[in-house]
Amino acid sequence: MTATPYQRLLTALETDRTRQLESARLAKHPETRIAACSMASAFLHAAATAVREFEGPEAAQAYAERAVAETGDRT
Repeated sequence: MTATPYQRLLTALETDRTRQLESARLAKHPETRIAACSMASAFLHAAATAVREFEGPEAAQAYAERAVAETGDRT
């Protein structure tokens, strides 16, 4: 089955967020960590916004809470 554009968008945003979280984890300088955490937060916000537009606000809230719980990220 072919992924829809919405599914591809979410996958891309989740992949980019994961990369930024890993960059933050590996960062040797505080400024680098802060920048990577900020980018990770931005990708989470973008993904939650997409979920809200396609599935509604309750789904977006659940998505964001699940994403944070899965990664332990509190950015």
